Amino acid sequence: MLRVLTVVLALAMSAPAAMADAVSDGVALLPGAVEDVRIAGTWSRDGQSGVYRLLIARSGGNELTARLFVQWVAFATDGSATLVNSIEIVEVAELGIDIVDYFSDSDNDGLSVFIQADNPAGGDDGFELFVFSPTDYLFDVATN
Repeated sequence: MLRVLTVVLALAMSAPAAMADAVSDGVALLPGAVEDVRIAGTWSRDGQSGVYRLLIARSGGNELTARLFVQWVAFATDGSATLVNSIEIVEVAELGIDIVDYFSDSDNDGLSVFIQADNPAGGDDGFELFVFSPTDYLFDVATN
């Protein structure tokens, strides 16, 4: 009887690990360098619709360097969400800047992101990102 009780108790204690779900597992795999995740706007294309998700990862000590990622998350009719595309805006890391703040807007043409940066090189600190599709975007110094 004691042996059966021990086995039942051991199984009960391990149950939460066995009952993990895809969301929980995915969040647990998110690298510690990812420090900011925001919904940036909505999109609709080819019968799908969803949201843009922006992720910022940082590395470095006294001078932080950011990496910026744009993702397309689609919603099914049952409300479930699926990651459809993900791209890195490589110019952000190449510049060696940190993103201090940003705001975004979306419309039928795509996503616009206005970035305020900390530039340790002393250069430009305002940038614009216009994302038209997962294969087409424009990143440049802010004009205003």
